[in-house]
Amino acid sequence: MKNRLIIFLQALLISNFLNAGMVYADDSKIINKNFYRYTNEQGTKVVAQTIPPQYVRGGYEIVTVNGAVIKVIPPSPSDADAERIAKERKAAKEQSLIDIQLRRSYSGVGDIDAAKTRNLQELRDNINILQANLFGVKSQLKNQETHAATLERNNQKISDELLKNITTLHAEEKEVTSQIQQRELEFKTAADKYEQDKKRFIEISKPKTP
Repeated sequence: MKNRLIIFLQALLISNFLNAGMVYADDSKIINKNFYRYTNEQGTKVVAQTIPPQYVRGGYEIVTVNGAVIKVIPPSPSDADAERIAKERKAAKEQSLIDIQLRRSYSGVGDIDAAKTRNLQELRDNINILQANLFGVKSQLKNQETHAATLERNNQKISDELLKNITTLHAEEKEVTSQIQQRELEFKTAADKYEQDKKRFIEISKPKTP
C-alpha cells in the first residue's frame, strides 16, 4: 500500500512538472512573438497577431508583446501619388543617363560650343544647297509655264510632255520646300539642344555643397 502511494505521488509530481513546462513554453512563445498594431475603420488602435489586408495600405507597426515598436511600415501612397512618384523616378533615371553621356562626350563647355558650331554649319550648308536647288526648280518651272502660256495664247496645242514636265517640277518644288522646312526645324532643334546641354553640363560640373 505504501509503495502504491509513493508511485502515485511521483506520477503527480511528474505531471505537474510537465504541465508547468508546457505553460512556460507557451508563455515564452508569446513573449518572443511579434504583433501588428494598426488603426481600424473606427480610428481605434488595434494590436493583433495578424493584420487584415484592407488595413495594410494604411500603414502599421510591428511591436512586441510589451508594446515596444520594432518597425514602422508607412502608409502606401495613393494611386495618383504612386503614378507621380513612378514618373519622377523614371525622369530622374533618364536624366542620370543623359548626364553620364554628357560627361563622356565633352570635357568642357568649349567642346560643346565647338560641336555646336560644327554641326550647325553642316546643317546650314545643307539648307543652302536645298535652297539653291529650289531656285533652280522654280526657274525651270517658270520657263515651262511661260512656254505653255505662250502656246496657249497662240492657240497652239500644249504637248503632253510639256504638261508632264510642269507637273513634275511642281511636285519637285513642293518636295524641296518641305525638305528645307525640315532642315530649318532640325537646325533650330539642334541649336536649342546644344544650349540645353551646355546649361546642364555647367550645372552638373558645379562642386557639390558639403
